Amino acid sequence: MHDSSSTSKAHSAGPLSGVRVIDLSAVVSGPMAAVMLADQGAEVIKIEPPGWGDGIRGLGASRNGVSAIFSMINRNKKSVALNLKTEVGRQLVKELIGTADVVLQNYRPGKMARLGLDYETLKNVYPELIYLSISGMGDEGPYAQQKVYDYVIQGMSGILDAQGEAEDYAMVRTILYDKVTSLTAAQAMTAALFARERGAGGQHIELTMLDAALYFNWPDLMWNESFEGDGVAKAGDLADLYEVSRTKDGAIVSHRLNGACDDYGTEELIDLFAANEIPVGRVNRRADLISDPQIKARRSLLRFEHPIAGTMIQPRSPARFSQTETPLNDPSPEVGEHTAALLMDLGYSMETLITWAREGALG
Repeated sequence: MHDSSSTSKAHSAGPLSGVRVIDLSAVVSGPMAAVMLADQGAEVIKIEPPGWGDGIRGLGASRNGVSAIFSMINRNKKSVALNLKTEVGRQLVKELIGTADVVLQNYRPGKMARLGLDYETLKNVYPELIYLSISGMGDEGPYAQQKVYDYVIQGMSGILDAQGEAEDYAMVRTILYDKVTSLTAAQAMTAALFARERGAGGQHIELTMLDAALYFNWPDLMWNESFEGDGVAKAGDLADLYEVSRTKDGAIVSHRLNGACDDYGTEELIDLFAANEIPVGRVNRRADLISDPQIKARRSLLRFEHPIAGTMIQPRSPARFSQTETPLNDPSPEVGEHTAALLMDLGYSMETLITWAREGALG
């Protein structure tokens, strides 16, 4: 395990305390996987291009230039700004990788090899390295080199068929498979770390969004396609068993009620159904989540002061450990906020760093 230097703000708690991760990924699928490790105590160093940094910094709702999505999936990380188009930038990344346990990247197949930062190049120097590659569809097949976003995987995975009605299709209104891939990647990295602790050494983990989507969809959405041959007793979708029903003052979700709830209040129905052990839930609008009594009772949301964006609300890390308490949030970093400190840890002087910054190698 990596022993964080005295100049780095190490997490003293969390089950992954002492693990160092180099996050070469961008947008969502990689960064959200890395933030799960950071939330559990790992030291995650995000490598970004100097200047604007990760393009997702400018996506969606924001305040004072800090976007909500970037802040959420890049909290508890450190940012080092390196220009990987320069020889100096690539060499510095390799040196940082030499101090790390895990590297993850989500570029299209071939990009890391062209930079000399692929697993095949690195494993000879760092045989204990865990290296995870996320791609849309992998490095083989007719669509391997296609640029992929979440909606492409939604289309290919069968979810639009399941979401639609009659002969229509309907999108899922969230980046579902970006996030499913993130969850899968985080589990895979910790599994590889566990295997290394048992003597397996380093290894390369390949993960595609399409494979993660198929694994996620298959148990229920694909049960009618899971048998080959005759004699299959087919079934409707699980979603056919429940529905949203309007109430006098809102809506609930439960088993099929044939719209017989209009004359009753939401709380009245929730109490009645719960008393008879019928699963039921209030249909919250997004703006209502923060005041939901169950969410408040669980303290599932965290209010904190971002130094630039002001007061923010984000969910706590969902897994709660009894013996290795997860750390509180450090806010998402500015581009290159930790460049000087972490490169000086490698032994470089400030004068050298200033020279490289003038040459455009770092920021």
